[in-house]
Amino acid sequence: MRILYLLLPVWLLACPARLHAQDANYWTAGYGPAGFFMPGAVIAQNRDSGVLFYNPALLVNTHGSTSSLSGTIYQWQSIFMKDGVGAGLPLRSNGTSIVPMVASHAVPYIKKKLPFTLAYAIVHTPVIDYNVSQQRDVVQDVLDNSYSPGAETYIGQYKASNRVDQTSLQLAAGMRLTPGLSAGVTLEGIVHRQNFTVDFISRAMMNPAGPDTVFAPITTVSENYTASYRQIGVRTRLGLAWEISASHHAGLLVTTPVWKVTGRGTVVSNLEVNNLIVAQVPIHLLASGRQTRLKTNWKNPLSIAAGYTYLHKKGQLYACIEYFAPVKPYQVINPRPAAFIRPDTGSSNTTYLQLNDARKGILNVGIGASYEVAPAFMAFLSLRTDFSYDDNNLTALTDGYNANVTNWDLYHVQLGVNMRRKQYYLRTGLLLSYGRNKAYPQTFNFDHPDERNFLIGNPRPITASTVQAGLLVSYIHNF
Repeated sequence: MRILYLLLPVWLLACPARLHAQDANYWTAGYGPAGFFMPGAVIAQNRDSGVLFYNPALLVNTHGSTSSLSGTIYQWQSIFMKDGVGAGLPLRSNGTSIVPMVASHAVPYIKKKLPFTLAYAIVHTPVIDYNVSQQRDVVQDVLDNSYSPGAETYIGQYKASNRVDQTSLQLAAGMRLTPGLSAGVTLEGIVHRQNFTVDFISRAMMNPAGPDTVFAPITTVSENYTASYRQIGVRTRLGLAWEISASHHAGLLVTTPVWKVTGRGTVVSNLEVNNLIVAQVPIHLLASGRQTRLKTNWKNPLSIAAGYTYLHKKGQLYACIEYFAPVKPYQVINPRPAAFIRPDTGSSNTTYLQLNDARKGILNVGIGASYEVAPAFMAFLSLRTDFSYDDNNLTALTDGYNANVTNWDLYHVQLGVNMRRKQYYLRTGLLLSYGRNKAYPQTFNFDHPDERNFLIGNPRPITASTVQAGLLVSYIHNF
């Protein structure tokens, strides 16, 4: 029976490692190589008036001091998981937000007759705000009839949340090396924050097995885990831009991994099993722990992006790609050796407190176009993929929790109009996004809980999807 007691907590705690999450995509934010709608969000030339370019080499095209404020006036996002924790028990996460995303300022200088431009910016990226809950309250046959005859009162509850956001401070410089070649560098400090929670409880009230039973015990399996951390890191972007001819432009951008400066996190985890009878053996288990000021190790990989722009009389055509390198399985939060399963056996079981991550290499592509519909109005349209980097096969990490909540590929569309005036540019438009996964793995299933599956049920693949819509605005002021 000692083996059963050892394997039970391992089996239960390893299950949450299958949690997945849109927090597992790189191109969700509008400010990037394929955004196209936001000023400067390109790799190659796009005729913007300047401000902070994603490729800092393009800053040399700034002819005067400019300031920019871009963001989402209103954004709605819905995540829907059909049969999320059982048949007829979907998981829904809906939210709205007003998000200023980029505030920047660029100033050109002339030094030894060479164009030289400096820019600085604050960029905020709301990665995900996921919050779901569900409950099953029924009378059904859950426990074995040998000790609990008939159907039992059963209640299963599930709650989960994951909130991730990033704020970065950027300082960029661009310089023209030759009449057709320019280079630039961006130094970026990033504050990455995450709050992750899973809360599950499954309970069945035993039926009296005989007239001498005074009260009906309750069989309970519960689990909750919370991890929160903040990490500060830095990275660098190195860019080149070529003016092949008056109509043809190309760009290249290399973004380094994030180098950690400092980071601290907290984890709280509890697991409780009461009156669970497996093979006629009653099981009672308590595992509990809280650790603070833990070291963090959140990673973001090396990426290489390339872009091409064709300029014509009425507008432009744009295409780009970006490759993100894989990241081997690692621990986002490193717990300290300490007691977890109680009573304390003297061994460390803190692997169950881990928050894990692993990323596969991916390649995203984007295309965009603009067209002058009137002397002062330019229409914009861009399409981009946003493939998930979630690695479904975390074979190197069998314990703990996956830092992601969704694992589907996304597709984004941006469309809008730019109004040009002497002193300012004003862009307004729409963002539409869609993602779907027909084999999203459940973590728990309330349909058929019993002793054989430790009241967790029999998880299976389900259909999950997300829809997002936003009203975009960008204002550029020319001094």
